[in-house]
Amino acid sequence: MISSKYIANRKWPTLTLAAILVLLLSALGFDFSLSTVPSSAHISRLINQVSATKNSDPFGPDNLQPNTASHTPLFFAGHDEEKPLVPLAVVEFLKTYSLSKFENAFFDALRFRQFKRVTEEIYRSTGYELIRLDHVPGFVRKTHVVLSHPLGAEGQDAHFLFWRPLFRMNKFYYTYKGHDIFFLQKKLAALELYDRVLDGVVGPELLYAVVQFQKQMSLQLTGYPDPSTLFLICQLVDKSENSLIDETL
Repeated sequence: MISSKYIANRKWPTLTLAAILVLLLSALGFDFSLSTVPSSAHISRLINQVSATKNSDPFGPDNLQPNTASHTPLFFAGHDEEKPLVPLAVVEFLKTYSLSKFENAFFDALRFRQFKRVTEEIYRSTGYELIRLDHVPGFVRKTHVVLSHPLGAEGQDAHFLFWRPLFRMNKFYYTYKGHDIFFLQKKLAALELYDRVLDGVVGPELLYAVVQFQKQMSLQLTGYPDPSTLFLICQLVDKSENSLIDETL
């Protein structure tokens, strides 16, 4: 038979815990006098909640809830964006030059205004140089198909065409000598912009002639025979030569 002293010893921890809880709740402003429920019921309920928390298994099957938030796929802007179709004007433009296989790459260059990569790819594959002009002279439109596309900050149109040059002007600096410089001197001399010796050497007179041509054609004044400058030089020379032939006939 269990003695009353043993039972009293077993009750002391419970009573001590209950007293501590009452003191804590009183310190937090909980007023047992305003409640219709007996304080012993409050204490019993708190003890049961503490026991349930202590005895519960956080890894039990009832507590293993799938964390759906951590598996929610992230959405990145533009990741699922559908790529727009290549406009018909671009398709027809490239088809004229037999460059249809570059439709997507060229349209991406137009959209993002990044032309260096596609320009190099097309030139390496076909020998065509991409020419971009802010203004297209009438005589150029007679001989080349031109694509106009808004690129400027205020929606101004940029004009594109392809041209297959005999060579590229890869080097152009003071005292540089090469066959390409001789070719340039000869073309500028035909336009009466260069009247020095055709020696194939870059000098101040040649630099001045390039700048003068760029001024006349409303090009950016770089002093460098970039593809657009070289294209217009060659086109004007061809136009002059064709005019002379027509007059002779």
